[in-house]
Amino acid sequence: MQPRISIALKAARAAAEYIVHSQEKLLFDKEQGQSAEQVYQAVCSGAERSIVYHLEKAYPADTITTRLQGSVQQGEEGEWIIDAIQGQHLFSRGLTGHVITMSYKVAGKVEHAIVLNPHSKDEFYASKGRGAYLNNSRIRTGNARGLENTTLAAQFPATDRTRPYLEGQLAVLASVAEHGARAVMQDAPALMLANVAAGRLDAAWGIKLQEWEMQAPLFIAQEAGCLFGAFDGATSVEGGDVLCANPRLFKTLLPLLRKHLALA
Repeated sequence: MQPRISIALKAARAAAEYIVHSQEKLLFDKEQGQSAEQVYQAVCSGAERSIVYHLEKAYPADTITTRLQGSVQQGEEGEWIIDAIQGQHLFSRGLTGHVITMSYKVAGKVEHAIVLNPHSKDEFYASKGRGAYLNNSRIRTGNARGLENTTLAAQFPATDRTRPYLEGQLAVLASVAEHGARAVMQDAPALMLANVAAGRLDAAWGIKLQEWEMQAPLFIAQEAGCLFGAFDGATSVEGGDVLCANPRLFKTLLPLLRKHLALA
């Protein structure tokens, strides 16, 4: 395990404990008059501070950027990018499935990444050229060739950014069901993409994702042998639309997503 991964996991584990404890008293906080957004902001900020504490002590020359607080430390080496609670809606409802993501970039390229599930304690991580791991065991993506008996993951398009894709998303789900596949809906894109890397899911696609939502898990997926790209087949996913799968299944699913989800 690379030193930066070791430090990042230590930081994420401390934040995970704080998040789980805070979520356990979520109902009490709401009864005291706090809105779900206020509770999320408070807990996420606290988790960010916990992570930053460990990173700035170990790597004072690194830049550290968090989702809520923005840049909290400027440095001349690499940059840490932190999302302490991805899956805000699930967290706010007292549900599991939200994750912590961290990536470390050098000269604009990801070198290390982790995705940690605070409730299941699953720790996905990878370092450039060294493969991907889940809980200290090497992982590779699955080898499904066709859709039959596969398990896929997608998001329910209910936000302002994704609602225009609702009809197309339902068409895709209907089509894969006809071919014998099953699909699960996940609110945290990083978790579904990391599970593709681990072979727990056979493929996943996200619509209009932000860079910080997919940066860490796509790096892990790539190190695990996954192929990813935009719905139009482009290798760049800057537009936020991404399909991730093993190479054979990627080629099977891409025409379907291009047909129904590649909006002009």
